[in-house]
Amino acid sequence: MTKLQRNKVELPVSSVYSKLETDSLKRVFIESAILIRADIIETTQTNLLETLTELIKEIPLEKVLSSIERGNTKLDDWLQANTTKWNPALGSQNIQHAEQATIGLTYCDHALAESGTVVLLNENNKGRSVSLLPEIHVVLIPTKSIIPRLQESMTMLSERIKQGQPIPTCINFITGPSNSADIESYLVVGVHGPLRTIYVIIDEDI
Repeated sequence: MTKLQRNKVELPVSSVYSKLETDSLKRVFIESAILIRADIIETTQTNLLETLTELIKEIPLEKVLSSIERGNTKLDDWLQANTTKWNPALGSQNIQHAEQATIGLTYCDHALAESGTVVLLNENNKGRSVSLLPEIHVVLIPTKSIIPRLQESMTMLSERIKQGQPIPTCINFITGPSNSADIESYLVVGVHGPLRTIYVIIDEDI
């Protein structure tokens, strides 16, 4: 082995999926999500509220907790009418709501195609318990938020720091429903988190 070979720095593989267009990234993400036992619902921006209404059908308002701020009037109005919203002013009472909720509804910041992971930046009025304590975690995922891998997500966060923008003290990388293989070598779902995770993938209207 030459000196040049010994000193060579091995960089992470950075080109995986980097050339894929949005539709192809979406397909990779769905395939990865299925492998980690996440349920997939595909919809469009136009049909999103109808999809959500069907999803929470027969579940009382107080059992559906949401933590979403998108500046989308129609979605905001729907959340106000059909869910209990996370309210920072309520303090620990929010956690009690999350513990008793059937559904926790969140909106992802990034989605990683390679692993089927959703990234939640818990900033502003977003409560992390919404994704951790309810029986079912429902994540809204715009197709345009799907990126190749963890590397791209970390690069985006790094750019925010370079630009002097604050980042939250808690960033959750969630890969499907909670599970553990530590119990007598068997995979057990829902040990320390939601029993079920539903990814609602939102295509842009054509």
